[in-house]
Amino acid sequence: MMPLAEFVRTRRRFVVAHRGASAVAPENTLAAITSAIAVGVPMVEIDVQLTRDGHAVLFHDRTIGRTTSGRGRTHRLTYTELARLDAGEWFDESFRGERVPLLAEALRLLARHQTYASIEIKPATSRDDIRWRVERIAVVVAECEMVEHVLFTSFDHTSLQILREILPACHTAAINIPGDRRLPSEITRPIGCEAFVCSLAECTRWRITDAVASGLYVGVYTVNTPRQLQRVLRYPVTAIVSNHPASILQLLGTSEGIV
Repeated sequence: MMPLAEFVRTRRRFVVAHRGASAVAPENTLAAITSAIAVGVPMVEIDVQLTRDGHAVLFHDRTIGRTTSGRGRTHRLTYTELARLDAGEWFDESFRGERVPLLAEALRLLARHQTYASIEIKPATSRDDIRWRVERIAVVVAECEMVEHVLFTSFDHTSLQILREILPACHTAAINIPGDRRLPSEITRPIGCEAFVCSLAECTRWRITDAVASGLYVGVYTVNTPRQLQRVLRYPVTAIVSNHPASILQLLGTSEGIV
């Protein structure tokens, strides 16, 4: 697999599976990642948090009730406690028994299939040590030999600054914080990001024009319908993030996730 920097330089745009193929399988599970790989996307986006005992796991919410059989806060559970929970039946009975995976498991699966990862580092709680959280995630990525094949993103821009101190060669993208009216260049320049990510609603001409003029790659989430895709395609957006990657690939007329 070529380094991510080289891949992005040689592609006009590509599709990213949001939390895996989360429209057809439970989000942030190995099943969702496998489904995304099967349709040919070159990159899969996953959310990463830490358990109470310091394990990096794939999980979006701060509480576990929406996507598992348990209750409580993610960061207050050990990995052993979290791993006992069912993370699939809430989506569909056919996914009963699906578990919350470790980040390392997900990265090894992606590496085997020559697929890039976009890791969203979730914001820390007020009691978390942000540096410790970022260090734990960085260690896993380095141990899996995936630094050159991962894009790190976050709404917590401090996390990205710390990450670049720990892994100077890493690739980072700042996600626009809702309500932040600064230009992408103003947001990314102080923290050294090479990319900017915004929501579909925030995908406006003045933002995209500034980002491209500043040499930034742009990602937009979440693009799920033909109408939404048409809107995004008006701009030179690099990454199209979707819960329905197969549908978006079909609309783009490609089976490779790259156009």
